[in-house]
Amino acid sequence: MKFPKAHFVSDLHLFSRRSSGPQIQRALESAVAQSDTFVLGGDIFDFRWSALDSHEKTIEQSIRWLQGLLSVNPDCRIHYILGNHDALPGFTQQLEQLAQANEQLQWHKHYLRLNRSVFLHGDIIDAKIPYEADFHELLDARRIAHEHRPRPHPMRHHLYDAVVKTRIHRLVAHVANSNQKVLDQVSNYLKWVGQTPQAGAEQVFFGHTHRPVDALGYQGQVFFNPGAAIKGIPFKILPLDL
Repeated sequence: MKFPKAHFVSDLHLFSRRSSGPQIQRALESAVAQSDTFVLGGDIFDFRWSALDSHEKTIEQSIRWLQGLLSVNPDCRIHYILGNHDALPGFTQQLEQLAQANEQLQWHKHYLRLNRSVFLHGDIIDAKIPYEADFHELLDARRIAHEHRPRPHPMRHHLYDAVVKTRIHRLVAHVANSNQKVLDQVSNYLKWVGQTPQAGAEQVFFGHTHRPVDALGYQGQVFFNPGAAIKGIPFKILPLDL
């Protein structure tokens, strides 16, 4: 049996100074050209840390970037899953308009299920979910709070550059996001939305943590994380069979 060819990426953080996304643009386009399905797993754009002058300019450039990606392969279906850095209402409105005009594009607020694979951003791990809570309600509230934080002062961009050069951000991601903690929280969320091994959800692709995970088995599912396209962080475009 031949499965449709697909790829997954997340956490490009485009338009932020820390992003290495422009350096992998050709590789992304090559993957789209070879794919039946391409999944963008959130934080593709970074509205909080954008180096552009305003959210409006970043939204405009983000939509233009997506239009360019759509033009690479008209036969490739592209799915966009929101993350915590790209859930801006102004952007999602434009994203919906783009999807309405292009049948090959769909966007998803929380997660996506395609055949035996589940895709999500992964910021659910930071939502501090109490027992029997509504995961999506708390996740949405956290994203709204993130959106309303003021844009960083320009000096903070320089401070972040210094952190990236020392690679401290890589150590923080490794320490803060242990595999046990992350997979336990993601697994609990998947149970809540009914995406379990018993329901045929065999593979799980997520981002957010900036820490690569390569075919790690946990509670009957196999987990993958591409890392992040941020200077000093390991990253790869993940191929998969749906």
